[in-house]
Amino acid sequence: MSNAPLPTLSVVLVAASGAASVARTISHLREQSARQGIEFIVVVANEGDLDGLTLGRGLFHSVRVVSIGIITERGAAAAQGIAHATAPLVGLIEDHSFPEPEWAEALIRSHIGPWAGVGPLVGNANPGDALSWVNFVLTYGAFSPPQPSGPRDMIPWHNSTYKRELLLPYADRLGELLSWEGGLQQELSRNGYALYLDATARTSHANVSRFLSTLGLNLQRGRMMGALRAQRERWPVWRRWLYAAAFPLYPFMQARFAIPGLQRQPMSALMRLKTLCMLVPALTAMAVGEARGIFSGVGNARRLLEDYELHRLKHIPRKEREEILDYFRFVEFRDHARPAVDSENIPSESLLQ
Repeated sequence: MSNAPLPTLSVVLVAASGAASVARTISHLREQSARQGIEFIVVVANEGDLDGLTLGRGLFHSVRVVSIGIITERGAAAAQGIAHATAPLVGLIEDHSFPEPEWAEALIRSHIGPWAGVGPLVGNANPGDALSWVNFVLTYGAFSPPQPSGPRDMIPWHNSTYKRELLLPYADRLGELLSWEGGLQQELSRNGYALYLDATARTSHANVSRFLSTLGLNLQRGRMMGALRAQRERWPVWRRWLYAAAFPLYPFMQARFAIPGLQRQPMSALMRLKTLCMLVPALTAMAVGEARGIFSGVGNARRLLEDYELHRLKHIPRKEREEILDYFRFVEFRDHARPAVDSENIPSESLLQ
């Protein structure tokens, strides 16, 4: 039996679009202060997709490549990565999310507490576009700085960490729960577990910033929201009709949550005005989608949403896309001199208590 110490955190990254799309995220993971305690798991269609990219063997506790064939569902792919994890904590990171060096260390330390899930604050990685701000505010505005650490009803989807043992009961449907992660977090809460937002853990998220992509993303997101709400609350047909017919009111209801998040963002007055203008078509698309979901169910919304998550480079302008791809083209991947946190300072055993 091996006496090698277990990793402290298994970080799962789904690389559906090949090596170039994940190079920037990997460069940030390689800079993690706690990298020596990280088991880095990359889920790919084919192991050959990573040719030419050094994942960081020797920098992390361990590196594992999981090949699963064609990837069409991010949640299902992430669940397969989690199935190979050996650390007591499992962290999710997107290929368009770029964690700061203390991201992993902060999340690990918070998990010594009683929390089932711990999430970071999220910033905007492509802040030069009003549409990026629209989609950022609608998805991560509630988790953007500045705000204090503390218990939360929800933590950032696709970029948070969980105690692995608490995910085991959901193994048979973990892929579905991870595709719409709010469902997983709600189930954990219903079972008596708490979530925590750590303000010292931070990542930056590249958001959809094309106009048609913004409309499509929010149309399908709205449909998922409406369908799942009607299903969860078991609405009768008459109530579905009533709420679907009231969809013109939805943008005003969503604006109540979006505006406070927008007001907190660091941007010029002109950018704030542009973002407010672009919120109108985005919220309208979401309202139409929500009405459709309430009346006719999820349909193919889940599948259509996956394209925006798995292939983010298609949904941002060329300049932003080139900035991400430059990490693959020009950045040399080599061992860094930055000292790493000794994983024995954060013993794995304490996380299982």
